[in-house]
Amino acid sequence: MKSRGITLLELLVVMVIVSIMAAIALPNLGDYISRKKLSRQCDEFTAFLSRAREKAMEQGITWRVLVHPEKGEWLGYGDTNNNHNLETGEEHLGPFYLTDGISCGSHASVGPNNSTIPDDAVSFQNNRISFSSMGCCNAGTIYLMSHDRSMAIRLLPSSGLVRIWEYKDSWEVVK
Repeated sequence: MKSRGITLLELLVVMVIVSIMAAIALPNLGDYISRKKLSRQCDEFTAFLSRAREKAMEQGITWRVLVHPEKGEWLGYGDTNNNHNLETGEEHLGPFYLTDGISCGSHASVGPNNSTIPDDAVSFQNNRISFSSMGCCNAGTIYLMSHDRSMAIRLLPSSGLVRIWEYKDSWEVVK
């Protein structure tokens, strides 16, 4: 006897198997997407900081980055007259905004190396990062979080380089 297709019973069995596999995979998929979204946001912010540092060294002036955690916003500018204010005519980058689902903050009670996490999640003085023409900057950390994870973006003052930490159950260095 020749088969002309599949039976309704065979189709139902396949549908049940696919449904079971989807039910197992979907919760993990949500965590994966959340983790990738937070990682991507940290990478974007880190790239922005690197660009501001490069501009300071290329132009021989101080570049400042202002972080507004309450708005989820940041911007950078070349402070040509060194007065700590963004003025008309000064080159700037941004403003840029945090992605939906990402905010300033942390699920951890303390930061990496048991450092204090500020209420607004930004430990830079006046929420301002300043890159000198030598590429150095002031030290500090910005904490970003999704619904289940936290990340800390730390700037090393002598070099202006970035170190990223991730918190799930404890802090671990990512980059």
